[in-house]
Amino acid sequence: MTEVTYRLSPHQTLTVRRSSADTGGELLEVEATWSGGGALPPAHFHPAQDEHFEVVDGGLRVLVDGAERLLEAGDVLDVPQGTVHAMTGAQDGARAIWRTRPAMRTEEFFAAMDEAQRRGGSLLDLVPVVRAHRAEFRLTTPPRWLQRPLFAVLGVAGKLVRR
Repeated sequence: MTEVTYRLSPHQTLTVRRSSADTGGELLEVEATWSGGGALPPAHFHPAQDEHFEVVDGGLRVLVDGAERLLEAGDVLDVPQGTVHAMTGAQDGARAIWRTRPAMRTEEFFAAMDEAQRRGGSLLDLVPVVRAHRAEFRLTTPPRWLQRPLFAVLGVAGKLVRR
């Protein structure tokens, strides 16, 4: 497999180690790197996927079900499907191996997030990605009943702005 790297945010990049194609859809394995000091991204959950993180270097700030803690090199974190979480690098950044099971369309989600970052990473760039990958990724705010209509309006606004 050819090595592919995606930028999910100004503070986070992922390099694919084993793709969905490599594993028959069983898992996606990436090496994730977070620069230091970034704010926690929006809390989210994965409705049908489990995640496993092994911190290789640095420190990883994690928020899981409302409790924040610091993971250091050698620490492991399992995030079962449906568990609300967010993470970012501690002050000196972090590097971790991240496995997602099953892979589903997660690599496509990462590619779309990378493209959204290349367009500027604004809310109007990111909302269509979140809408297209609801099976893999769901935000916890705004409330779910508001997300569909709000994201639909923002999606149209994004298309109009890009014309």
